[in-house]
Amino acid sequence: MPKALKFSDLYLRVLSALVILCVAVSCIYLGNIFYVLLLLFLTAVIFFEANALININPNFWNNLVLAALAVGCLSIFVFYDFYWKYILLFLPPIFLSINSRSNRLLGFLTGILIVTAISTYLELKLHFSNLVIFWLITCVIASDVAGYFIGRIIGGPKIWVMISPNKTWSGTLAGWLFASLVGLLFFLYYNLEPQIIILSFIVAIFSQGGDFYESWLKRRTGKKDSSQLIPGHGGVLDRFDGIIGGAIGLKVILLFGSHSILAF
Repeated sequence: MPKALKFSDLYLRVLSALVILCVAVSCIYLGNIFYVLLLLFLTAVIFFEANALININPNFWNNLVLAALAVGCLSIFVFYDFYWKYILLFLPPIFLSINSRSNRLLGFLTGILIVTAISTYLELKLHFSNLVIFWLITCVIASDVAGYFIGRIIGGPKIWVMISPNKTWSGTLAGWLFASLVGLLFFLYYNLEPQIIILSFIVAIFSQGGDFYESWLKRRTGKKDSSQLIPGHGGVLDRFDGIIGGAIGLKVILLFGSHSILAF
């Protein structure tokens, strides 16, 4: 394939990504309320798109109710403190499961992955520094960008043709490497524990896992994109699948590892 065709969508993708990045960085630095509002907006759109991906013939009003329920539960989770509030996080996955007539277990699992990722980003803002959020997002972006460019320039064997026909081993390995380099830079510049390099590598693996999972959902229903909301990228879920996967990877690390690694 000629290089011009390989990167024909690059300008639009870069422009959209820069706009998203500017909005995200602004919300992180403007304070908790802006950050929470951004996450609630993403929650609504992601659940809306997820329901449309899982169901071949989705119902618009069911999608809307699901999005509203997810926003309501996450809002209560954030703004109110009571010991059983984590139960609320199960309501959107349950509703998504009920909507998913073809595969209720898949709907529930997808919902759990989404609320786990969103709640992780909320907890990072509350219990860690903004730098931890930037480290996580930078690892995902580095993995995604390296995979995109190296995969298209070098090419080579495909990693999983039936699920994601454009993904290559060269791009995947480059993504892991560049995310690890992000960890190395943070380790050197901020004098962190060396485990941050391994954590960055793990985040990259989970990030690409999120990408593959969303690609598989699209293949099930024969859809190219989760929506057309973001020019050059498709839907919000198309753009944030790696962000979701990376957060789940970090959540696993925090459950079984020391929080002191992220003390920066």
